[in-house]
Amino acid sequence: MVRQKSGDITGIEYNWHNQTFQEFVTSMEAEQKYQFITIVNAIYYAGEVEETVRKLYELLKPGGIIFMVLQADSGMGLLAKTFPYIAVEERTSTMSTTATEPQKIKTNYLITSTDVKSVLSKYQMAYTQSSYTESADLTTCFTEDEMTPVTKLVLDFITMTVKFQESVPDEIFNQVMDFIKRNIRVKKCDEDDDKYYFDTECDVLVISK
Repeated sequence: MVRQKSGDITGIEYNWHNQTFQEFVTSMEAEQKYQFITIVNAIYYAGEVEETVRKLYELLKPGGIIFMVLQADSGMGLLAKTFPYIAVEERTSTMSTTATEPQKIKTNYLITSTDVKSVLSKYQMAYTQSSYTESADLTTCFTEDEMTPVTKLVLDFITMTVKFQESVPDEIFNQVMDFIKRNIRVKKCDEDDDKYYFDTECDVLVISK
């Protein structure tokens, strides 16, 4: 889209980097700073929370702002913290222990706004907060004998696991579904069947320097 719309983007200089946050920080010039940084539903994948928040703050110019959106300790965030073993991915590091044995590192996707706010308070970083709710319609999980393909994809999304139903043992699947059932919101409908929603509260943090 950036390439297609390049003729419409005037008066703005930009660079496109297809790399991880760590790779970008390593490659950038030491004195490079920013006025505005957005990290929307992405800090889960950036690494250790305290290190990441401190580095983001260091990248700000005085008077700069970080606009951050992430889950709170409800819905998806609470699900991930209740079942951490389904939200951990083993990746190959670019650093190897030996020439032939790549190092495996555990990447944990359990960062919530509670974790970030703890770091902000620890280092006295000023911020304001607002919240909103995202809802996943899981009605067919509880009203149909078999889930629809769309519902399976929604379930993959909220568990952060590709092909979740097929890739975990039945015991784990049943535990997760029981958790979802206990945290579901039922919307009563007069004419149609009831709807079942899994709600996740999300926080918007505006961090200023």
